[in-house]
Amino acid sequence: MSKSCTERKLINFSKKHYTYINQIFGDISVREIIKEIYPNDKFNFVVLKANGQDNFENHSLHHVLEYVKSGRHLCSVQQKHQDLKKNLNDTLCQSYSLMNYFGIKISRVRRKKQEDMVRMYKTLLNNDDFVKKLNDDILTNNKNKKIWVDYSNPTQYLDMNVNNLVKNINKVLDNWNDYGYNYFIGDGDCK
Repeated sequence: MSKSCTERKLINFSKKHYTYINQIFGDISVREIIKEIYPNDKFNFVVLKANGQDNFENHSLHHVLEYVKSGRHLCSVQQKHQDLKKNLNDTLCQSYSLMNYFGIKISRVRRKKQEDMVRMYKTLLNNDDFVKKLNDDILTNNKNKKIWVDYSNPTQYLDMNVNNLVKNINKVLDNWNDYGYNYFIGDGDCK
């Protein structure tokens, strides 16, 4: 068991992760910025509605890549990276799709896989062009003041200040590296 892992911390981490990682990096507008900053003529980002198969809740969203030439999908479930029967809370399809998009080899070692995800997101946040475009295209647009919910307090929306947002994302990434990976492995508890 990780010294810093507690059930309470994992519950709080899950809410923050959903808020700052799943929600933001699964947002199609953010993905368009990624595609602009990191062009890839091999793939398009696609979001599918889940239909209850593969243990996804009906009407939830599933992120895949679409091959530009063939229209076929590259899916984390089909690749056997994501299995909700084995890993109850593995809602990381947006992360798997980004790793595939960037050509990052996805490890079969569950913790290493997540450490690589953390590194990928930190690399994105360290790219000044990405952060500037995120700020200019989304965060400073008044129409977007209420696009992202704070799932720690679902009656609140995220502070759209770029420095605060990046700081909060980095805090989630640090917690993910320290103990949060436990949430996505097995039953999602401190082991």
